[in-house]
Amino acid sequence: MAEPDAPAFKVAWSARSRRDLEAIRAYIGQVRPIAAQRLALRLVTAVEALAFHPHRGRPAGGDVRELVAIAPYVIRYRVKGGVVQIVRIKHGAERPD
Repeated sequence: MAEPDAPAFKVAWSARSRRDLEAIRAYIGQVRPIAAQRLALRLVTAVEALAFHPHRGRPAGGDVRELVAIAPYVIRYRVKGGVVQIVRIKHGAERPD
């Protein structure tokens, strides 16, 4: 079986985006721990897919892009050189930074 194509870009998580992911998982996990783990995995998978399609998200001002991969969660990121920098993962109802 053939190996999948290597990603064109590297993904780099900011400390803030890692905290965002953990906060989402912890909040949902209070009531539905299995659902929280599944959501966290789906968000990580969506972030990793940006290594293959970094311009998939819509422009969000300045050099930031955003992707609503798993509604209502928004992945905010920048593409610089060969790196997709994950800035935040937020609920769509939260105020923008």
